[in-house]
Amino acid sequence: MQSLLREIDMSEPRGPRTARGKARSSQNAARHWIECKRILPEEQKEVAILRSGFEEDFKSQSLIEDEIVDDLVFNRLIKRRIDIAFTREFSKAPTETTIKELDRDERAVTQYWLRIAGLGNEYWTEGEPAKRLRPDGCISALKALQRRIRERGIKPQDLEMLRAAYGDQPTEGAALAMYHLVSVAEKKLEQDKTVETKDEAGLKKEILQALQAEIERQEDRERLKKSIFDIECASEIQEPPRPTPETLLRYRAANTREFKDLLDSLERIRRLRRSAA
Repeated sequence: MQSLLREIDMSEPRGPRTARGKARSSQNAARHWIECKRILPEEQKEVAILRSGFEEDFKSQSLIEDEIVDDLVFNRLIKRRIDIAFTREFSKAPTETTIKELDRDERAVTQYWLRIAGLGNEYWTEGEPAKRLRPDGCISALKALQRRIRERGIKPQDLEMLRAAYGDQPTEGAALAMYHLVSVAEKKLEQDKTVETKDEAGLKKEILQALQAEIERQEDRERLKKSIFDIECASEIQEPPRPTPETLLRYRAANTREFKDLLDSLERIRRLRRSAA
């Protein structure tokens, strides 16, 4: 078998040779978790190099040794997946921290504007919150609202449009715009007028400015989220959202234990062979 392997061009992908090893390669097109029993097409070349190296190192002489070599190959492949996941998690960390700090800093100011607009109790309730749109969706809604206010002035439905986009998670800028919209609605109710007053004209300008500032904030958030998305998609090997550094450390510890157990098994087989001889 070793002489045959040496004649094969290493540029050609070569995977596991035993039944157990080949079974792991089935359904290659599927995405996988770190520990799933599949080998992706883009991993085939690396698997072939690992297989060739282990065959050269151990020179297996039986089927059971071939299977242990297959297990060693897959064990080292899992180790590489863990390393990739670690790199990705630490690459994402600075951007995720920035987003978290932005959210924390905005929350107190957001609650303030909602409270003085008389909307606080409607937003901060128990139960499943209605999530706001993604940054690109918020930007589209804000720009559409800007156009409407410029073209036909402020209307009661503007507040509902803004609340529909932000759900139970308004930001500081959205809450400020809501406060101004409520102020306009209250003034119209008090005066029983539909024409634009001098005060309303000033509020209209402030609302448009608040919407523009919020658009810019959402554009910043969209760039941050895109940077995380780019990091997530940089590797062909994707993980579910679950893994954290602690989970990956447990994977790595289990992987190392398995590697040592496989080497011990191989050594025991060879000791038995030597004793029998």
